[in-house]
Amino acid sequence: MGMRVRKVAVAFVAFATLQGVSILAKAGETDAAADWRLLGGGNDQQFHSSAAQIDQGNVGKLGLAWYVNMDSGDGLVGQPLIADGVIYQSGPPGRIYANDLKTGKSLWTFAPQTSYPANSSWTAYWASHVNRGLAMDGDNLYVGAYCNLLAVSRTTHKLVWSVPSCDMTKMQGITGAPRVGGGNVFIGNASGDMGTDRGFLDAFDGKTGKHLWRFYTQPGDPSKPFESEIMAKAAQTWGTNYWKYSHGGTSPWDAITYDDKSNTVYFGTDGPAPWSPKDRAPDAGDELFTDSIVAVDATTGEYKWHFQTVQHDGWNLAATMHIMLADLPSADGGSRRVVMTAPKNGFFYVLDAKTGQFISAKNYVPVNWTKGLDPKTGRAIPSDEGNYWDGRKGNVIPLPGDVGAHSWEPMAYDPKNHLVFIPASIVPVSMYPSKDSFGGVAADYYYGFRADAKVKTHGELIAWDPRTQTARWKADRPLPVNGGVLATASGLVFEGTGDGKVQAFAADSGKLLWTYDVGGCVLAAPTVVTVDGTEYLIIASGNGGASGMRGIPRLMNTLRSQGPARLLAFRLGGASRLPIAPPVAFPKPSLPKPADELAAARGGLVFSKNSCSACHGLNAVGPGASIIPDLRMMSAGTESAMHQIVIDGAFKQAGMPAFSDMTAQELSDLKVYIESQAWKGYAADLARRHGGASDPVN
Repeated sequence: MGMRVRKVAVAFVAFATLQGVSILAKAGETDAAADWRLLGGGNDQQFHSSAAQIDQGNVGKLGLAWYVNMDSGDGLVGQPLIADGVIYQSGPPGRIYANDLKTGKSLWTFAPQTSYPANSSWTAYWASHVNRGLAMDGDNLYVGAYCNLLAVSRTTHKLVWSVPSCDMTKMQGITGAPRVGGGNVFIGNASGDMGTDRGFLDAFDGKTGKHLWRFYTQPGDPSKPFESEIMAKAAQTWGTNYWKYSHGGTSPWDAITYDDKSNTVYFGTDGPAPWSPKDRAPDAGDELFTDSIVAVDATTGEYKWHFQTVQHDGWNLAATMHIMLADLPSADGGSRRVVMTAPKNGFFYVLDAKTGQFISAKNYVPVNWTKGLDPKTGRAIPSDEGNYWDGRKGNVIPLPGDVGAHSWEPMAYDPKNHLVFIPASIVPVSMYPSKDSFGGVAADYYYGFRADAKVKTHGELIAWDPRTQTARWKADRPLPVNGGVLATASGLVFEGTGDGKVQAFAADSGKLLWTYDVGGCVLAAPTVVTVDGTEYLIIASGNGGASGMRGIPRLMNTLRSQGPARLLAFRLGGASRLPIAPPVAFPKPSLPKPADELAAARGGLVFSKNSCSACHGLNAVGPGASIIPDLRMMSAGTESAMHQIVIDGAFKQAGMPAFSDMTAQELSDLKVYIESQAWKGYAADLARRHGGASDPVN
């Protein structure tokens, strides 16, 4: 499928220019140096570099300098960090890889010596297969592993300290990249939207690992004392007897940004759980601090302000997406320090960084969950168009769906043209209440691929002007989930795609200038550095499993892009060749072809209610090259051992939890379901290879 760019009319308003001031001298931005030590290139996380050797005129000469295959079966999705000629990359479950910048040669690998407790939760198992990056401060590298935050020395390659940040026996895990600032390390936790354990943000001393503070993102049991006055106030927004309905959620599982100018930590939070408002307190209000941007003192964790993007969320429209800081020009000729973010709800927000005051917002994709935002407060105006829980007949299509208009993949900022580049997703999801499904909601994530779908599933790279809240241009993507973005001072925008490409666009016009096929899903943001006069573009690829998106494989990859985990480097005149294996044929199943369609249907419900899709893929369609097997390719011998694996937990230490409460009948139905999906996959692949379906997803 092709890619096209759409110019979008812009309504310009009068903004003063910063004459005589170097745009590249702004704080939080990386210069054209050999190091890229912070996620996003600086504390402001603008994902912008002043490197200018590769420009719009010569980017077409960009070639592969080297590549190296990595032993991360779940792929690589974090942005590469670089210091002193070494590239540092992380992968699950908390591994750190060090490679030479000029050659790609492996220098060392750190693997955490930890294991699963006997009573580990489902979320802890799932989270151990997800890793979105690492952090660096001085000699230490920081990474999450098995609910611990680890510090590893770049000099000795050994563990400096390890501290627990969450509890694997609870529905908790670490999936995001730690962030650093002011000598501290910050990390949030993920709850898997299970509604059983509260989210929180932790701060640790970077040198010693000493725990400094914890900020809970929602109130706890009201029969016990609240941790702070702000938690007591938040409790008043959750409704009568709220603890009866939900014990957790609101986890800050990714976005964390440290502002060195104000010693403030900004972080985003997830939505409430269960998803359906009918399953939470009937008189609940805003349910703070769900779907919020929260600002706290970096030293003490003391609350400063919050801004909520969705009140009483029923669609899982999380706000834990990339939070960016910038100094935007103001009409009086000065500038205003702002927080910019594009959460899952489809709106792009500009907030005052000091106070959290709402400045402006506009939807960057179609939305129907709200009628719009109050222009003064930014509060959502209620709409019932996406309310799947209100008893109406038939499926409801909320926009955006719970995949979100933008997830964790980083945006980029061009401080010269004041444009933000958003990797946007348009994924209409058909939803209806179901007690047999995850979160109490049944969802058809492939609705948008149907011929009769009113909104088609696809992706967009959007060049967005935060001053006018309008799009300058948009580039269409065939798949909805694509990579993080990087902008450079030479007027280039780089992004990888879910179908296995790395591309460069002209920042001002959106013209596609360069494409390279890497044969593997790219979700990581690229990194650019200049060493000995040569500019290198570094990017990671793979199957994308380490992002946590393996549960819905068709949204981010196809057979064409399920390649091995790789680290790749590009430079002008690079002439290395990249071997890309063609898609392999789906093997003829060794499992019997089931005849009991009712048993297969029951097995599908077992698969859904036990959240098997989170690791093994929607409809049991695996994510390709991964350490987690595609169940449809199961051998007859493995199927006969399913009781020991699924119920007894024979593979616990390999990352497969035990489902001890599953009945013999449910296990039998589950086997039939997997057999059915195997034969469907085989038939779809035969059709693909004979000019029919494009991939074996059913």
